[in-house]
Amino acid sequence: MKTLEKLLLLTLLFTSFTKGFSQITNKDELEAYKAAYNSFIWGYPVVSLGLESKRFSEEIAPKSAFNNLSIFTKESEDTKEERDVNEDIIYAKGYFDLKNTGLIISLPALTVKSYYSISFNDAFSNNFDNFSSLKNPAKDTKILLIGPDYKGELPKNIKKVIKAPTNFGWILARSSVVDKLELTEAKKTLETIKIETYPKAGLVSDYWHRNNIDFLLKKPETIATIAAMDWRTYFKVLSQFLIENKIPESQAKYIADFAKIGLVPGEEYEKTKVKKSIERGIKQGFLDAVELLKNEAPKQIDYDKKGWFYNVGEGKWGNKYTKNAASAMNGFDQSAAEEFMKYQTLVDADNETLNGAGKGYKMTFKKLQLPATKAFWTINILDNNDLIYSNPKNKYGFNNKTKGVKLQKDGSLILFFQTTPPKNQEPNWIPVPEGGFKVIMKVYNPGEDVVSGEWIPQQLEKIK
Repeated sequence: MKTLEKLLLLTLLFTSFTKGFSQITNKDELEAYKAAYNSFIWGYPVVSLGLESKRFSEEIAPKSAFNNLSIFTKESEDTKEERDVNEDIIYAKGYFDLKNTGLIISLPALTVKSYYSISFNDAFSNNFDNFSSLKNPAKDTKILLIGPDYKGELPKNIKKVIKAPTNFGWILARSSVVDKLELTEAKKTLETIKIETYPKAGLVSDYWHRNNIDFLLKKPETIATIAAMDWRTYFKVLSQFLIENKIPESQAKYIADFAKIGLVPGEEYEKTKVKKSIERGIKQGFLDAVELLKNEAPKQIDYDKKGWFYNVGEGKWGNKYTKNAASAMNGFDQSAAEEFMKYQTLVDADNETLNGAGKGYKMTFKKLQLPATKAFWTINILDNNDLIYSNPKNKYGFNNKTKGVKLQKDGSLILFFQTTPPKNQEPNWIPVPEGGFKVIMKVYNPGEDVVSGEWIPQQLEKIK
């Protein structure tokens, strides 16, 4: 096989959704195409994080800054869509900058009643650690978070040290509100999570907030901002962010080819170094990668079993860079399977679309079929806008703490999904709209059979 044919075959592995690569026939252009295509996908989470962190601090949580957590409750005026699909928890979010400092994170008191968890995510949309009230056997009261280049002394009174793969990333803290009475307690739990720099003289880098990228934020949405860039602007922005972010060693070989288009981590991108003869390849690779990501972002599914679709690799994609990029495009809404598993379905046991108009459904869990969890599980209904279904009864779902639940004589649990409650079964009833809907089930701090993807929820059956 000729060299050019081999290279084309290799490129095809990365371009299964592309349209323009067939126009590239020159070897140098083809290599530039591949490098531009792969570097766009690889770097997308970093660029998204940079822009989103600034948008977050300026528009969503104006009082926040790097190395600080902002709490969002169901009463918050901010991020309505995120709040409405998270009926079972409230959360706090913040972006960290470890370039010049470590962070001491003070944990909630051991006496708190609400379940809480803290997820740590790096600049490439990878979840690198999780901590929760159920994963604290040493009864730690503080965590030290450091970056990959940290060389300072470690505080003697802190045993739990987490090393981030990149200097930048984000923290997501959650606290349960499966019982409405838990809201006040849950908010107090999140409020007690404090962040302070270590040593106290540590300074937060201002690189991501300098004026040379301000022009990129004329559009409020991160996705729209990136979509409006041309390849020169995109690689310039990516190079700026990479100056402040050390590349994980595991990615070093993968990004070596990016130098062919002038992208070298740690150095400013200089488009003048790009040969005119390969610009067509770069442009086409860039455009095809944008198109691929638009197609792939909605397809973040590892499994589709019996109508339920779900992930087990979420947040742990490793070198699956398209998955990382798609997670970023979807708004960094992710958690590792050991934190919680999320299942969604739009169909019943007959593979027909769920619809509450004149129909009722039931879901039967035999005694030993309920999901293993150390925390809790929930079931909610989403309407056609993917928001929690708002109903006159203000009953937004079901969980394993729901009061008054009726079990069958054999210990099985039957849940009813319909517009009106079945006779004598209201505690087991979940209201649905008179139209299409989606069922979403979440299992927090799940057992091994859930984490592995082996366990799946029961299918919804039509009530005859």
